Amino acid sequence: MTEKNTLSAPQRRAAEILATDDQNEYNMSEVAEEVGVSERTLYRWRQDPAFIAYRNEVADRAMESFISDAYLYLRRIASQGLSQKDQLKAIELFLKNRGKLQDVTKIDQTITDNRSDAAIEAEIERLREQLGEV
Repeated sequence: MTEKNTLSAPQRRAAEILATDDQNEYNMSEVAEEVGVSERTLYRWRQDPAFIAYRNEVADRAMESFISDAYLYLRRIASQGLSQKDQLKAIELFLKNRGKLQDVTKIDQTITDNRSDAAIEAEIERLREQLGEV
């Protein structure tokens, strides 16, 4: 659910700048000036859950547009990396992202205990004797 409708236009613009500004590198006072509020107001907005949610939503959308660039760069490293280590790491990242490589191996094992109740009681009694409980 978008939080866009619960925020004012200056709040939305501030969230958008803070979520996507990696080229102009605005500081907080410049963002506040850009949207026409005090820096203190901007800091207060940054604590607002609706502001945070909208800023995260904008950041997620911005990252979605970056995926194709990341894949292109990863592909270049995999095929033309400076070292074999770089190439292998790029291939590993690609395969993990595509679900073709996992860090863990799932092992399913079923253990069947065919002992009778009497055999289990005898085992419990033997263990108690070893612990000195008898």
